[in-house]
Amino acid sequence: MNNEELTVLQTKDLQEYLGIGKDKAYALMRSEGFPSIRIGKQYIITMLNLKNWLNDNIGKTIIV
Repeated sequence: MNNEELTVLQTKDLQEYLGIGKDKAYALMRSEGFPSIRIGKQYIITMLNLKNWLNDNIGKTIIV
């Protein structure tokens, strides 16, 4: 595992990485099946978990 995979992304980072808006990023972070973690009011996800989730969902339509 490299350092990039251990990088923690917040909702704003997810927005930028996926090129989606704020509302979609928050909805995705809160959605069932998305590997985010909630700490207090903040959602986070590791880059490794995000990449794995993206690979697992290739070809699917995700509606949030």
